[in-house]
Amino acid sequence: MKTTLALIVSSIAVAMPAAVSAQPSATIACSRDVPAVIGGVHKCLGAGEYCATRYERQYERYGFVCSSRYTPPRLRRR
Repeated sequence: MKTTLALIVSSIAVAMPAAVSAQPSATIACSRDVPAVIGGVHKCLGAGEYCATRYERQYERYGFVCSSRYTPPRLRRR
């Protein structure tokens, strides 16, 4: 009985650090731009920045449009 209890306690102790390290890391602060997650990557969005038209819907979520009137495309505020 004691060995079973010790085995359970030790397995919980081993699993705890893994759960703690699985927390998301701190995001990078954007000083004057809008912090966003585009394509699964943290970005700082601002007018005039380069953009990818395939992420148009994600940019719209943060109030930007990926304008293709520029070459290469650039962000502008909606």
